[in-house]
Amino acid sequence: MRSAVRPELDACGIGFVADAEARPSRSIVAAAIGGLACVKHRGAVAADARSADGSGLLTPIPAALFGAGHGVASLFVRGPDPRRAIEAAAAAEGLELVDWRVPPTDEAHLGDSARASQPAMLQVTFTGPPHPDGNGSFPPADERRAYRFRRRIEATTENAYVVSCSFRTIVYKGLFVGDELGRFYADLRADDLDARYAIFHQRYSTNTFPSWRLAQPFGFVAHNGEINTVRANREAMRGRRADLGAGSWW
Repeated sequence: MRSAVRPELDACGIGFVADAEARPSRSIVAAAIGGLACVKHRGAVAADARSADGSGLLTPIPAALFGAGHGVASLFVRGPDPRRAIEAAAAAEGLELVDWRVPPTDEAHLGDSARASQPAMLQVTFTGPPHPDGNGSFPPADERRAYRFRRRIEATTENAYVVSCSFRTIVYKGLFVGDELGRFYADLRADDLDARYAIFHQRYSTNTFPSWRLAQPFGFVAHNGEINTVRANREAMRGRRADLGAGSWW
């Protein structure tokens, strides 16, 4: 007979840090990384005692690293160089690629399992054409263009997984426990990495095998549920898309 008292259940660790007056500061990023370290127990650790279900951090794109007004696409790559296909996807959306970048990382903070499955990493900075966007529409025209850019990459490039693609936000994630995230990515240790807010996530995998791709499975909000929940929601929306129409996204 089951107890009437509901026991504590395992789940992902999530958190949000922000300045109440939207002032960017390094302290926001530091607080988010500290908060992520405090929820490392929410994700299981592999037999190598280093690899985990994955963790990640979302912040506004830091102008100090990528330039003001630029969009950034972050990618995990496995296999042939995808840059030519990505350049074609950008051109199809009227985006101009500014620069390719390999984010500096420190593999010493990876466990054996995570290192064995680690993808190559690329970031591409891009700009869009000037546009009037005073109609109050959501999302803004530039963000819709970034979304379509992401979808084109996914449709035309088999060996590149899009971690994030936006004029607003960027995601850093990987297959490690939360307190290793800030040590692995050098960008997150930069003194001039200011942010108005940050969302952090430590994944607890219950019915899917951990992977770099599934670490922090969100692009805009934290998700405290399993991957099959996300999949079911996506399939339900695909079933309704004929009724929804394209609207302002296109």
